[in-house]
Amino acid sequence: MKTYITSDLHFGHANIMKFCPVTRARFADTDDMREQMIADWNASVGHDDETLILGDFAFLPAKDAVAILQRLNGTKILIEGNHDRKLLNDPAFRAEFKEVHQYLRYNHNGQLVIMFHYPIHEWDQMHRGAVHFYGHVHGGKTGLEKYRARDVAFDATGRVVSNLDYMIADAMKGEIKTHH
Repeated sequence: MKTYITSDLHFGHANIMKFCPVTRARFADTDDMREQMIADWNASVGHDDETLILGDFAFLPAKDAVAILQRLNGTKILIEGNHDRKLLNDPAFRAEFKEVHQYLRYNHNGQLVIMFHYPIHEWDQMHRGAVHFYGHVHGGKTGLEKYRARDVAFDATGRVVSNLDYMIADAMKGEIKTHH
């Protein structure tokens, strides 16, 4: 089993192609974006793999978001983003996830990873080397880039999903952030 991470896929969100032209320009429209992103996901994620989604999965009615989730390989864990709140009121959407969190403290092969949809400037155990993964800013600079914090959003990485081991190794290149 492999573990992947992603954020801010924004399935069905037409304006995201205008807001993030560097990563979204290859898509003709939201239908093309959906199909290419599903193909990219399934080319990486196997049926026994797990993907952590750090929010903003879709900008669609719940039934359409569910239809996409059902086409994506693997088990999914959602860390709630601002565009997921309404969708999470739908039991069918919520049922597509193994777990749903607002904030997740996750141990991966002995490395503590703190996950939240939004970048946070102080996270649990940061001074002891914990890694922080976030989305929401679509690759925008936060000032956290020199530390063990990374934006894992599609528009930051250029990948629909990223291997969690790879992202942790990349984050470990950053400085340990001390308090204050």
